[in-house]
Amino acid sequence: MIKVEDLEKIRRAYFREGLSIREIGRTLHHSRRVIRRAIESADSGEYRLVQERPSPVLGPWKTQIEALWDESQKMPRKQRYTARKIYEELQKQGYAGSEVTVSRYVGQKRRASQAKQVFLPLEFDPGEDAQVDWGEAVVEIAGERVVVQMLILRLNNRTPAS
Repeated sequence: MIKVEDLEKIRRAYFREGLSIREIGRTLHHSRRVIRRAIESADSGEYRLVQERPSPVLGPWKTQIEALWDESQKMPRKQRYTARKIYEELQKQGYAGSEVTVSRYVGQKRRASQAKQVFLPLEFDPGEDAQVDWGEAVVEIAGERVVVQMLILRLNNRTPAS
């Protein structure tokens, strides 16, 4: 994974200083493939936290929060602990931190435990599947308005991505 600072150095060397890809590779110690990718893409990439940040106030209480969270997951849905209830339980035991910190940590636990949605795209070969619907329409035939019945047929002709 290339650092954001390195991306900036690569782009500056290429666009402002006019250095070649080979020269940039020699000076910054990156492969030509990485350098080309950095030059072609304006996106800095997704940020990933390499090392967990220290939390001196919440850190000792994380195991207690996780125990309350696990206990809560076994309860019926309406009786589960909210972040506020977990905070109140921790306060009774001597926690001196803020409610927001506990709430943020519980939110991370909640997002991590939620099931990911599954999406299956419907893909059909041409002519393999269709959708049909019936309806009425008012049309003008020989100067006279008439209600007619309609059949609407739509072919699902999306082909699988190769």
